[in-house]
Amino acid sequence: MTTLVGQMGTTDSESHRVNLLGLTKAQMIEWIEGQGLPRYRADQLYQWIYHRRVRRFDEMTNLSKALRLEVAARAEGRGGKLAQRSASQVDDTVKYLFELDDGERVESVLMRDQGRITLCVSSQVGCAQDCQFCATAQLGMKRNMTTGEIVSQVLQVEDEIGARAITNIVFMGMGEPLANYKNTLAALEILSAADGIALAARRITISTSGLVPAIARFNREKLKVGLALSLNATTDDVRDRLIPSNQRYKIAGVLDVCREWAHLTRRRLTVEYVLLRDVNDSRNDARRLSELLRAVPSKVNLIPFNEIPGGQFRRPDDRTVRAFQDELTRAHLVTTVRNTKGDDIAAACGQLRADYENALIQIDAPAMASANPS
Repeated sequence: MTTLVGQMGTTDSESHRVNLLGLTKAQMIEWIEGQGLPRYRADQLYQWIYHRRVRRFDEMTNLSKALRLEVAARAEGRGGKLAQRSASQVDDTVKYLFELDDGERVESVLMRDQGRITLCVSSQVGCAQDCQFCATAQLGMKRNMTTGEIVSQVLQVEDEIGARAITNIVFMGMGEPLANYKNTLAALEILSAADGIALAARRITISTSGLVPAIARFNREKLKVGLALSLNATTDDVRDRLIPSNQRYKIAGVLDVCREWAHLTRRRLTVEYVLLRDVNDSRNDARRLSELLRAVPSKVNLIPFNEIPGGQFRRPDDRTVRAFQDELTRAHLVTTVRNTKGDDIAAACGQLRADYENALIQIDAPAMASANPS
């Protein structure tokens, strides 16, 4: 469990301790100064927790023994418990199940490909977007994840594979990141800060179903973080059925605000397009997609549907996928087909449900407690 807890025997209850995990630098400074301590102590704590990945107060050696005891009595760091893992038997994909303090569960997926090690993180418990082809939608929306719970996924996976081994982070797990705007932005700050997790912003991508006001707000942040749009249809009639938010935010408006993002950041939008048999996979769909993206600096990631038990949709055959890609290529769109990874452990795109149905391996995660400072 990602936890920093106070020294054993303290009379303070856990509810009176501030949760340091998930605090941004400004929030850390505010807390430290509220304790009557000098501001630079916030810099030290921030670096120990995020940059050095230290979980024990007694290992924060540039803090005095007295200060370590004082901080341990007033603070802790809670994220979630790394409860179970499942490793694919056909590729290097690993799915992690985290149990949060309130008993809710979320999943993260680690993927290895051509030298990249990418962690797909969740931002909500469940999801309110109700995309018809996504397993997470079947859970409904339960709650937003805290900043600490989001960041904790990265820190705990690093416990297993090694600090700084992760090269890329994608917010493409459970939930709509931009619907949990405040906590997602705080997590991005911590993940990309030079004295934080220190992953370059260009190696982090936010995926959205197309919430126009949130994207417009995100544009004003002027971050170098990547943006991926889950489009999945070329007409409003089809997208209305697949992604209910399209009934409020039509394709034209979604692409307009994404075009603005591309111009502000000078980066190409990633357009994610899940191919569903006989729904959105025709050559005419490919031609319409080419027209829609003509004025949007973009690249297209085609995702042949990963089937869900009991689901209504089916995966198109390889010939149809190639024909769709060929149409886009002829229109001079950079187009890739995402290789399915982790399908045997329900870790592929759209399959995350955070349940215990698979035969997973129990993880005994290291507790992060404060021993007596020396």
